[in-house]
Amino acid sequence: MPARFPAYRMQDGVTPLSADYFNPVLADLDARIAELEARRADLQGVIDDLTRFGLARIDTLIGPSMQAMSDMMADLQTRRDALVAALEGVGELATQAQVQAAIAAEQAERQAVIAAEAQRIDALTALVYAAL
Repeated sequence: MPARFPAYRMQDGVTPLSADYFNPVLADLDARIAELEARRADLQGVIDDLTRFGLARIDTLIGPSMQAMSDMMADLQTRRDALVAALEGVGELATQAQVQAAIAAEQAERQAVIAAEAQRIDALTALVYAAL
C-alpha cells in the first residue's frame, strides 16, 4: 500500500486548520483502516480454517498412535501391579523361610543341650553306681 503522507503534510502558514482540510484526510485514513480490518477478518478466517484442518490431520495421524500408547501404558501398569504383588509374596515366603530356619536352629540347639544334659546325668549315674 503506497504511503500518502505527502497528501497529509501540513505546512506552517500555508495549510489551514479547518474541517475542509481534516475531514478528507481523516476519511481517507478511516477508509484505509477499514480496508485493512476487512482483510484481517478474511485472513483470520483462512487462518482458522487452516488451523482446523491441521488439527484434524494431527488427530487423524496421531490419534491412533496415542490410543495405542495409552493401551500399552495401561497393560504395562497391570503387569507392574501383578509383578509387585508377586514380589510381595516372595518377600513373605522369604520371611517364612527365615522363621523356619530360625526355629530349626533353635530346636537343634535345644536338642544339643538335652543331649549334653543326658550325658552328664549318665556320667553322674555311673559314678553313683560305682560308689555303691
